[in-house]
Amino acid sequence: MSAFVTGGSRGIGLALVQAILRENPGSRVVAAARTVSEPLEALKAQYSNRLLVVNLDLTEEASIQDATQATEDFCQGSLQLLVHNAGLMHPSGRGENSITRLDMNSFNKAIFHGTKAPGRKQGLELQTYPLQDNDGTSFCRCQVMATNVVGPALLTKALYPRLKSAGQKEPSKVVAVGAGVASISGNQAGGWYSYRTSKTAMNAFMKNLSIEGARHNVTAFSLYPQMVDTTLSKPYVKGNPYPELRSPEETAERMLELIHSFGMNDSGRFVNIWSRQDIAW
Repeated sequence: MSAFVTGGSRGIGLALVQAILRENPGSRVVAAARTVSEPLEALKAQYSNRLLVVNLDLTEEASIQDATQATEDFCQGSLQLLVHNAGLMHPSGRGENSITRLDMNSFNKAIFHGTKAPGRKQGLELQTYPLQDNDGTSFCRCQVMATNVVGPALLTKALYPRLKSAGQKEPSKVVAVGAGVASISGNQAGGWYSYRTSKTAMNAFMKNLSIEGARHNVTAFSLYPQMVDTTLSKPYVKGNPYPELRSPEETAERMLELIHSFGMNDSGRFVNIWSRQDIAW
């Protein structure tokens, strides 16, 4: 197996990298992250030629291109598994609990209009120059949308030729680590405007990709792990609505079990990994 895992430096991503390498003796894994953790460095020392660690900032299109080029020889033109694990709830830890904290710049000018920042080419600007409210919330929302939606979409685009190549033998797979708050019909609590919006948008992207991927033997589906004991979730553990707080290692094992068992008929699904049931869009 050849795999590319974002957010591979810690939490679920690190556990996935470790599990793939351990369970598949011939596997080759790219672990992409903004910063390299000590546990990931230890894995690199252990697996040497089977693990490639690359720097990746999903808010920078240039970084996505660099990571793609840096992994070309390692992947040998083929990629069987792409896992979009990197995610951001909110840099400040203060999700928008009111509509009054939103403005047009948060979602529009900063990301989608592609305004030209100093020293950058005209086009899609993921890491924008400061365009924010006095409290910095606009810039924070730009980071959330870029990290959770735009960056993964552009990374998929960059790696799609490799996914198509692998799909000539058996279905290749694009997997997004989803969030329960992405469900529109399941939203009963409100709040977290940018995070909810970004994860719902990622679901829409994955569904769209599953339709195109059907023509190239590329599957795409979202897996929801519930709350996991990671740095990302620590500020919110007290509000965990589930009876258990799973470890990253346990979560990775279940995710890989589903990844291996899912085929083309499962493309386009949004699934709770523990109940194995589909989550309403």
